[in-house]
Parts: sequence; C-alpha cells; structure tokens
Amino acid sequence: MVLMTTQKPHIVGALQAVTVITNSWAQSIRFYTEALGYRIIERGDLTHIQKKTFGRHLGKFALLGYDEGAVVRLIETGNSGALPNRIGAHLWDNGLSVLEACTTDVERAYRKVLRARFGAISHLSEFDFETFGNQANSTAKSVAFIGPSGEQLIVKQLHSWVEGCEGINAPTAAVISVPKHTLQSAYFEVLGSLSNTIFRANTQSPISNSDNISKVGFERLLMSYEQILAHSKQPIFWEYNREDLPAYPCDFMKTGLASACWQGQDLAMLRFKLQESNWAILSEVGLPIRNNPEPGAVVFQGPVGEILELLA
Repeated sequence: MVLMTTQKPHIVGALQAVTVITNSWAQSIRFYTEALGYRIIERGDLTHIQKKTFGRHLGKFALLGYDEGAVVRLIETGNSGALPNRIGAHLWDNGLSVLEACTTDVERAYRKVLRARFGAISHLSEFDFETFGNQANSTAKSVAFIGPSGEQLIVKQLHSWVEGCEGINAPTAAVISVPKHTLQSAYFEVLGSLSNTIFRANTQSPISNSDNISKVGFERLLMSYEQILAHSKQPIFWEYNREDLPAYPCDFMKTGLASACWQGQDLAMLRFKLQESNWAILSEVGLPIRNNPEPGAVVFQGPVGEILELLA
C-alpha cells in the first residue's frame, strides 16, 4: 500500500454530477425517484453544441437529487438497442465503475429498492473498518444496486455517520478503477490532491476516500478483502500491478455511467497538465448542471477511458 503525502494544488473541487445514459427513460426516472427517493431538480434538452460533442442521438435530460449536493444527470439516448457499457465487468475492472452514496438506514433503503421491483447485486453486508489515528474498529453496512441502464450504485451506512437526509443521500463519489500505481500517480500529478473522488485499485482489496465520508475502509461486497487503513485527506493507492484486466472506457453510445463532473479550480493549469500528459481534451463545454444547462468546462478523457468534466 502506498500513501501519497506530497501536497499539490487542488485542481478538483466537489463532485457536482454523474452522467447516466438511458434508453429506458420511464424506468430510470422511477428508479431514482421511487426507489432511491431523489427528486427531479431540473429538466430540459441538450443544446446543439452538447449534441455535437457527446452525440446527436442524445436528447432530453433530468437532474435528480436534492436541494444540495451532487446530482445524477440522466440523459436519454435515441439508440433503443444500446446495451450497458459495463456488461460483465467487475467493480475493480478499469474505468468509471460505480456511484457511491450513503444512508442512515441501509436496511430500510434495501427494502425500499426491492419493493419498487429493482434489483440488488449484493446482499446486505456488515464489516469493520479502522479510522485514521484510532485503534478502535467501527462497523458499517453496505449493499449494491443496479439501475435500469446497467449503472451500479453502492450504498453505505456508517454507524458513526448520522448526518444526511432520510433515505439514500445524493451521490458522494464516483469510483474510477485504475490498474496500477503508475497510473494512480499520474492522476496525482495531473489533478493534485483529490476530493470527492475514489480510486479503486484493480485488486481484491478496494479502497475509498472522499471528503464527505473520509477515513473509512470500503465495503465488503462482491469480493473478500483484508482490512485497510484510509487517510482522511490524501488518496491511498493499493499498489497491485495487473496488466490482464479488461478496460471499459466511457461510451455515450452505450447506456450506464458515461462521465463524472467536479467543480474545477485553476483550469488553465489543468489544460497545461493534460496536454503535458497527452490526455485528450474533448470539449470546452460540459453537460447540464444545476442552474446552468450549458456550463463552461474542461472535458477530458483519462488513461483508462473515463470521461471527466471540470467546471470553469
């Protein structure tokens, strides 16, 4: 395990939105509103520039969440035959892999999703984790759900974490799976210290670290793992070199997770670092966010095919 301690300027701020492409609009709306308890914050249609950048087959959108916090950005595709991008993928396979949210009562959330006739891809699981600087273990519970478009959502209940709304809270993190320490270090070099971002190493020991829920080990869900220690401010990377695991790059022609959006800081420096690292800049216009249907942003593709947006 490698702990990065060198401080770098923050280029990434708080998580703003996670994009889900769907060709099952009514079912997706029902999943996020009826099963998860989110509200429709805004609706609209993508602009000409957005369709030119991300695909002319894309149409209407809805932002789902609460009055504060990140939103799920649901976008309808006209491709009725599109399949989920991560069919057959494990959570630790390369790419933008999963959303994470928290709840104050995971058992109640689990029952609510099942009553709405949507599926879970793991049973309720309870595990122990260690907090930084504290020898005592704490207990947490988690469960994983799958949405109508193939997107995966992990919901956690930390027994020491009692804030938040009743039900499932707004997304707290987007998980990016990267294969080895060299790529994890590249992220650190380009983006600096990260907040509200989880790096999951391609190993049977997943790791999480986010601003809203810091100092925690990740869930025991679809794989077994040994206990780990998470630091509150810096990403922790699990050094596990694997070249043979598949990659699932973001693809707006398919359904499921397609991009994640954060507030940006010092975007001029970001552009320089992206060009220096040969990471492709895709657009200077992002997808809709709260109160801004066509925000300025640096949209780029990372080394495992993930599409990320940093807002101006």
